[in-house]
Amino acid sequence: MKIKIPRYLLILIAIIILWNTIIIKPLKIFTVYLHELGHALMAFMFGGGISSFNVNMNESGYTIVHTKGWFSEFMAANGGYLGSVLFAVLILYLKRTSFKKYILGTLAILFLGVSIKYSSNGSTLIYSIIFTAFVLLIYMLQNEKVTDWVIDIIGVASAAYAIYDTFVDTILLQINTKLHIINGWSKQPVTDAVNLARITHVPSLVWGAIWLAISIAAVYAVLKKSKTSSGRKRRMGKTANIR
Repeated sequence: MKIKIPRYLLILIAIIILWNTIIIKPLKIFTVYLHELGHALMAFMFGGGISSFNVNMNESGYTIVHTKGWFSEFMAANGGYLGSVLFAVLILYLKRTSFKKYILGTLAILFLGVSIKYSSNGSTLIYSIIFTAFVLLIYMLQNEKVTDWVIDIIGVASAAYAIYDTFVDTILLQINTKLHIINGWSKQPVTDAVNLARITHVPSLVWGAIWLAISIAAVYAVLKKSKTSSGRKRRMGKTANIR
């Protein structure tokens, strides 16, 4: 019996294996874009907008937001993790609708618009231009299978980034800081979990665990949906053959 691995699971495994290779670097920068867009979105919804939006080629990024009190700052701090998960689920959901053909184009326009208006470094705009050129190439190919794979890859990668960011840069780092397991890896970066700890006085390790659980739940939901859809298609195919 031949076992067919669901596409989303296959993509997730490949991303994990290749995570620290040059192959995944453009994809990781893309996920940082979505992460920072999450901060910007929350700032516009609950605060006073943003004054700067930057994504660097070393896979780091930051957004300078304008907040209006404690709740506004709290929502903006959660925006990065929320953005990673929300955009992942949204991308993979819209792929199953008539909006599928507009997903990549919409992202390209969004990236370019935000970069031109708010970025203060050249790398942010350069990556937006490269991504836009890539999207144009995909549209020129007019190959639905290629488009499907690209959308699936960027959707799963965004959710994977949320898991990696919370698990490695927050939870494992905090544990290593206390136990000194790996020498030289104890400097605490200013992650979203650290900002949330400052705002709420709840340890960053707790916030990391909360968002890790949410990210894993989102990935599980996507994988489960993929498996269900795949099984339904196979059953429909068998029925058609019987007829």
